[in-house]
Amino acid sequence: MTTNSRTSRSENELVALFEFSQVVNSSLNLSFILDTMLLTLMGKLLTTKGIVLLRKNNKIFFTANGKGIPKHSLNQELGLPRVGKRTIRVDTKYAESLFSIGINIMFPIISQEHVIGYFGVAEHPQRKITKEQKAFVETFISLSATAIEKGLSFGEIKKINRSLDEKIQQLKTLFELAKEFGGILNPEIVVKLFSLTLMGQVGTNRYAICLKEGKSVYSKISGEYLETDKQSMFQLVSTPLLVSEISGAKKFKTLHEHLVKEKIAALVPLQMQNEVKGVLCLGDKLRGSGYSQSDLEFIFSLSNLAFVSLENARLFNEELEKKKMESELLIAREIQQGLLPRTLPTIEGFEIAAENISSKQVGGDYYDVIPTDHGTFIVTIADVSGKGTPASLLMANVQATVHALVPFQLALSIATARINDLIYRNTSSDKFITFFWGSLNTHTKKFRYVNAGHNPPFVLRRDGTIERLTDGGLILGIMKTVLPYQEGSVHLHSGDSVILFTDGVSEAMDTGGIDYTEERLEAFVTTLNGRTASEMLSDIKNEIQRYSAGAAQSDDITLIVFKAL
Repeated sequence: MTTNSRTSRSENELVALFEFSQVVNSSLNLSFILDTMLLTLMGKLLTTKGIVLLRKNNKIFFTANGKGIPKHSLNQELGLPRVGKRTIRVDTKYAESLFSIGINIMFPIISQEHVIGYFGVAEHPQRKITKEQKAFVETFISLSATAIEKGLSFGEIKKINRSLDEKIQQLKTLFELAKEFGGILNPEIVVKLFSLTLMGQVGTNRYAICLKEGKSVYSKISGEYLETDKQSMFQLVSTPLLVSEISGAKKFKTLHEHLVKEKIAALVPLQMQNEVKGVLCLGDKLRGSGYSQSDLEFIFSLSNLAFVSLENARLFNEELEKKKMESELLIAREIQQGLLPRTLPTIEGFEIAAENISSKQVGGDYYDVIPTDHGTFIVTIADVSGKGTPASLLMANVQATVHALVPFQLALSIATARINDLIYRNTSSDKFITFFWGSLNTHTKKFRYVNAGHNPPFVLRRDGTIERLTDGGLILGIMKTVLPYQEGSVHLHSGDSVILFTDGVSEAMDTGGIDYTEERLEAFVTTLNGRTASEMLSDIKNEIQRYSAGAAQSDDITLIVFKAL
């Protein structure tokens, strides 16, 4: 190579380094900085595999970015046996996980005399990295180090800001719920509101409340009694804690084993006048992630707010009249039955069946199937809190509002927010509605939906797998819409079915007072593949009646089943 060629190449490299320095140091986006760094250096070294490790603490690093490596290798923690400021040759003894994906050489990323990470590549055995290439890489990394550190710092600031925003939102939620709880004098409504808030705000839908009643301790978890050493639990819990934190305490070994068996992830004390009167046992979060300290602090505030309200409601309701006048029940029943569809429309390409089974006391179950002018059908199911005439009248308002909004062809998320705000403005604080509706397109077989705190419907696929329709937001009437409702969608193929139900199904009780539960319902639904919509509805109804035979029906049972042909 001539002197002029080497000079020209050096000048080009200097220009490239200068331009890169300007670009990355003007950005705070860590992902952009690492992408630019990887692509440039991999191109320079003519390699198809590159990785960036950033330091977490001491000898623990994590894979912050990578190109040409398996996806499962990204965002993984990695312990390195030694950390130094020199280039490292990777072998199985040093880091088997890196060597196994082809990374065999790593260059340190140094900022302010500290190693903050490594840039690793797959060096080709027949194309070794030259001294000139190594010098370029080291210079390039040196220019990148400051930008990477700024990106990391900016990311931490964003994380802190998100945490502050989350705290502010939690405080707003607690403030609104404090007003709602203060006006609720029905323990069932307090528990239901608490349950739905846990599900909507934190992602918990399985929990147990263990209460002291004299010398005994009562507990119930999703309709099943919690089998554990409850007295030990009251001795242990004074502040919120994770079950994993008590695994090493020999005194509570049996308690820990029972809690793990019951799949309890965290314990939160329920206090009254600085005395622990109960313990809230939390199951795993819906998406499988663990509870953060922020989650536990929010749940502690929420649960104790609900607990005080529950105690007040219990004391107040000891003085309340429990029976209602027969005439009120009759009026309410007539209102309720008059609002339900007499016949279901024919839906091209689908079978559909629906049924409402009223309890002796009139509830607020509502369902509807409304055809539109554009070949779509609005499928609705709801459950109004309470019973009797007030629930039926509120159900009538919901039905009227739904029918009034359908012709405007608003997005479901926007229409749901309008319904929520209307109910919030015009009903008392002890009224709320779990609500689910969707728009079924008969041409595309796409079902768009919003779930406002209702029992998530099942999608039974033709192959027997089950999905739940959970996208949406808070139940209607709790508070004015702050966060927009989320719209979900699902494509239905021939043989796929959707099963909608109210909690009168999952909470149907046997003679021992044990709920049927959604878990049992899901297991039963998986056995119904291949049946028509009418057969599935009939089978579910018969299953519930079999389970609750001999026990009084405490709530309305409403079911809708539609199936793609």
